[in-house]
Amino acid sequence: MRDEQGITAVVETTCGRDVTGALSRLMAAVERRPIEDESNLAGMAGVEPEQARQSMALATAVSALRSALVDIRAQRDGVSLTEAMGGRRVGAVQLYANVNRRLLGFDRRPRAFAATAERAARDGFGTVKCAPFDEVVRGAGAGADLTDLSRPGLERVAAVRKAVGNDVGLLVDCHGRFDLRSAPSVADELAKLGVAWFEEPVEPTDDPSTLAEIASRVGIPIAGGESGYGADFFEGLVEMGAVEVAMPDVKWCGGVAEAVRAAAGVARLGGRTSLHGPSGPVGVLSGAHVTAAMPSAMPLEFGVYEVPWRAELVEPAERVEGGRLWLPAGPGLGARLNPKVVERYGHRWNGR
Repeated sequence: MRDEQGITAVVETTCGRDVTGALSRLMAAVERRPIEDESNLAGMAGVEPEQARQSMALATAVSALRSALVDIRAQRDGVSLTEAMGGRRVGAVQLYANVNRRLLGFDRRPRAFAATAERAARDGFGTVKCAPFDEVVRGAGAGADLTDLSRPGLERVAAVRKAVGNDVGLLVDCHGRFDLRSAPSVADELAKLGVAWFEEPVEPTDDPSTLAEIASRVGIPIAGGESGYGADFFEGLVEMGAVEVAMPDVKWCGGVAEAVRAAAGVARLGGRTSLHGPSGPVGVLSGAHVTAAMPSAMPLEFGVYEVPWRAELVEPAERVEGGRLWLPAGPGLGARLNPKVVERYGHRWNGR
């Protein structure tokens, strides 16, 4: 995104849907109009919060524009994105390793999960996360024994725990595959393996009341909310007891400043926030600035070992050492796309 002075902001819009069309329509609605506050942008374009909640493409487009505006203003003011959102500049933020994405379409055997998790632990990540329940099919139908279908997934988790030992934290993501009947028994098995959170046994945006009931029956903290939009959504999840750890994603939740607002509201209600986002280096860096700016920050999600050229996609190159992401020193986001790497691996097209 570029303003009239030529200041450029880079945002990640990954969601697997037609963001380009939604973004073009939003741009047409607000182009050349003065924008006093990024939080008013959706309203200026005639987008109601419920519309964004019903369409991930629209939520992503709104979030991208709002994040770009915060970044551009930070650059104008000569401050980091962290400082623009009320935080203090820091050298690095703590990460946790999502080991699942590297294994997608590659090798889903327990030993592959174990080997990737062990590698992450050696590289300094103090916590690893996996999404092991491939065989549990969401909406399998009445009478389906989801607990029985979870056995291969539990074997993967057990292999990870054995590989990393008891000193490394272990998180499990369920991708909304369970139900009220099966989730408590699966949580009991995960508790025996020392799992620190039970992420989205059911989808929070679809059925928060069932998630709250599950939370009341299990001993592991429930985390979730990655698909949610707006700070009030995350506050609502915590207030009703559906989650203890809220997980906004800066690409979808309304943007970077909205994620900070969500974290502040969650903290007031006694909850915690850990940003979702095993994203590209632009999305992760945006999340790192939010993590640095939000109260009581928890580690940020990081997808490990996906492609060897990942770090070079931005300038300065993404720097991950000892389980931490180091923030560049420049104003705003502090990084820009590396055009040589984009040309080598990417595809370029022109919008409006």
